[in-house]
Amino acid sequence: MKGVACVLFVVIALCYGDQPVIKNTKTEGDCGAYCSWEDVKIFPDQSYNQPGKCRELFCAPNFDIRITPCPPPTAEYEWVGQDNTELYPECCGTKKDRRPKLPEN
Repeated sequence: MKGVACVLFVVIALCYGDQPVIKNTKTEGDCGAYCSWEDVKIFPDQSYNQPGKCRELFCAPNFDIRITPCPPPTAEYEWVGQDNTELYPECCGTKKDRRPKLPEN
């Protein structure tokens, strides 16, 4: 049941605005309070480049984690060559123009 609740929480968080936010991830430890989510521990005002996930996590001072993923494709552009072995943002690939090329005069 805990796993289902966690998945539901992540889905809701991913739909929260332009930048996904995981709310209230505060955990107390020997070195003080930090953000904790998916086995990642980040101190406030620090970022963690999550290998294999192609995203960056930031622990806000209020202990929310802000997730910066690759930009989504649009009608004008797409991302090609995504490589999850690279770190964010290199893992996102290359921005490719989808718009038809106009003939040059």
